[in-house]
Amino acid sequence: MINIYQQIVDMELHDLEDKLIDLQNVLVGNYSVLEELWAYHPSNPNFINPIKAYDELKIQISELENELTDIENKIKHLKSVN
Repeated sequence: MINIYQQIVDMELHDLEDKLIDLQNVLVGNYSVLEELWAYHPSNPNFINPIKAYDELKIQISELENELTDIENKIKHLKSVN
């Protein structure tokens, strides 16, 4: 049978291991955000202009929405013919 001291040590060890995993996950997440932000940082030699990127993405979204609408309409038409 495990004594009370060993139970306390095991619980503290488990808590510390959980905290270590949580902190590692937060650190990985922060590095991901940092990497994403670097793409838009003016010091980056491959700097992405966020205003231009935003406008380009809006155009791309609009084109995709139009294509989706066209495909949906073709599907509806084909279903109505049958």
